[in-house]
Amino acid sequence: MKGLREVRLKGLGRHLIMQKSEITMKTLLKEEKIEETIRRIPQSSFTVLDFIQVFKALYSDDWKRLVERFGQFGEKRRYTVTTYLSNRLDFYSQKPHSLLQPLTRYSEGKFKDYRKTTEEERKHFGGSWIAVFKKKM
Repeated sequence: MKGLREVRLKGLGRHLIMQKSEITMKTLLKEEKIEETIRRIPQSSFTVLDFIQVFKALYSDDWKRLVERFGQFGEKRRYTVTTYLSNRLDFYSQKPHSLLQPLTRYSEGKFKDYRKTTEEERKHFGGSWIAVFKKKM
């Protein structure tokens, strides 16, 4: 398209489409799908692995598309679909209208909203710590 320039923001799975001074963001996953997935999770707190389990059942085509783009843990990629979804949940939790309580980020020096991963979780996630997202009551 004439006058449009597309820029990919590394890691966030978002595209910036710019025309003159106008900037719009196009996300790979609509917020409505994040919210519907959260609503369908029965527990009041959950990890990204719990989110993925429900998301795959609800939106299998979107899941396949995200896996194709980012890959999964164990595929020797630094930024996987699990990382992408965890980051999206983190950013979503910070929004005022979010269904989640704001996540206390580990960069703030607090592990309040994190817990140690189990051996089974490490097979799918890899890290020693995993964020625990909490629904607003």
